[in-house]
Amino acid sequence: MARKFSENINESVKLLLEKLINTETDASAYSDTMYKLGTELGLKIHSKLKEGQNVALASTAEDADNLSKGIIDILEEKGRKVLLTVFWNKRFKPNKENNITIAPIIKEFHEKGYKDSPTLIVTKSIIANSCVVRTNLTKLVLESNPSSIFVVAPVLLEGAKENLEREFESRIVDKFHYFYFAVDDKKSPDGTVIPGIGGDVYQRLGFSDQDAKNKFVPQIVKSRREVSSP
Repeated sequence: MARKFSENINESVKLLLEKLINTETDASAYSDTMYKLGTELGLKIHSKLKEGQNVALASTAEDADNLSKGIIDILEEKGRKVLLTVFWNKRFKPNKENNITIAPIIKEFHEKGYKDSPTLIVTKSIIANSCVVRTNLTKLVLESNPSSIFVVAPVLLEGAKENLEREFESRIVDKFHYFYFAVDDKKSPDGTVIPGIGGDVYQRLGFSDQDAKNKFVPQIVKSRREVSSP
């Protein structure tokens, strides 16, 4: 099956997706491309929000300064208040025989009031086996009770939505709304989606590995932490 595009796609977004999978795109340009995809997704999200509605946005650490910031910048430009949550996850397979991947949270950042937002946006650069999104979303729905949950990623692996929804009760799944641009159905032997987002997002963003990513504090976290500090 060839890559499938969503109804949200346009030619400029297709070019951005092509830039992601181009191996000549360096880390800085890759991050900028993710940011631009975030702004495109932000426009789609804004159009689905009620007038004056504020939101909570949950991001992984690696996506915070690019994809998630693009979404946040657009929503704030449109007058929305966005309360940020960032998770640092450690993905690994505890038992190689069953091929199950888990992604416990090792650090987190929250802006005060995120639990009270009626809309929760959960972002990820790509959703394949959904373990990171599942982990982060599970924590958030235990802590809050949003009326709408927006699951957002530029690219999905075919079946990712169904895999995610199997992990939650129907009362939670009924709140899900998806925003994405492309769906792929191929994976390499190591589990990387093809063409996906052009490989391992950590390496494409310039991190040597997952541990290096988990030592990184996104600039958006530093900035918001300073603003909220007494």
